[in-house]
Amino acid sequence: MKTISCFEDLSPHGIIPLTGEACGLSYRVLCDVTAKGKKLLEKALGLKDLGPAENWNRGSEADPHIGSVMLTVDLITFLGVFALLEAGCKEVWTQKEGRGVVGFEPSDDPQKVDAYKSVFADRLGRRFGYFGTAGDRNVHVFTGRVQ
Repeated sequence: MKTISCFEDLSPHGIIPLTGEACGLSYRVLCDVTAKGKKLLEKALGLKDLGPAENWNRGSEADPHIGSVMLTVDLITFLGVFALLEAGCKEVWTQKEGRGVVGFEPSDDPQKVDAYKSVFADRLGRRFGYFGTAGDRNVHVFTGRVQ
């Protein structure tokens, strides 16, 4: 089981929070992104070749920062769904109150997953998974087009 409930939880997925002071509205958080983070943002937003602003930090040699974006706290749950699905979770659940998601991995004990869902049923919101006909998208029936 994996969870995402704050910006720091998105760091392993390539979205690295830096500061809230960069936003003149005091609404967004400045985040650097790695190639993995850029790919996550593109998938979540349905965009190709997202052009982030210049990165603020270098990152590591193995995983350099390639750009930066300004994100609101409201996007944590939204991005968390895609981050956990891309990390291999077979299903991801939102929380009814607050923000955050919980994802169940293929290696999780099915009995423990069922027990978790039963105990926390009143807290779980919506279930997500790549259940569509083309992963995160559906195939258009008439044309066969995916994108």
